[in-house]
Amino acid sequence: MHTEVYVSELKDRGYRVTGKRRDILDYMLSHDRYIGARELIDYLRQKYATLSLETVYRNLKTLRDEGMIEESRFEDHEAKYRISCQSSHHHHFVCLGCGCTTVIDTCPMPDLGMVPNGFTVVQHRFDVLGYCAKCSPK
Repeated sequence: MHTEVYVSELKDRGYRVTGKRRDILDYMLSHDRYIGARELIDYLRQKYATLSLETVYRNLKTLRDEGMIEESRFEDHEAKYRISCQSSHHHHFVCLGCGCTTVIDTCPMPDLGMVPNGFTVVQHRFDVLGYCAKCSPK
């Protein structure tokens, strides 16, 4: 999808679409991987010299709460974000080095067996963490 689709959706939901919000979406759409807030702020400060980390986090929270981006935490415990997948249900291999993702077409949920008595599954996530060929420790 293109930035304008997300911008239109935000407007329809009553949000103002600032240049910063548009630039965050542009950057995330052009980098199909998990991205940390610090990487985003380094990129955005080229255009907005006085931009605060709080502004970036506030925009990321809005985009996450609206289901446009996904948030995950990995080994470094820093929240990282990527554009939410728009395709069918699937999971990912995620590189801990560069954040790139590769789709896993099958879902392991049915193979887990019985869900605990009284537990209602509302949603699930399954990511396999490791290193891609480019980032793999030698």
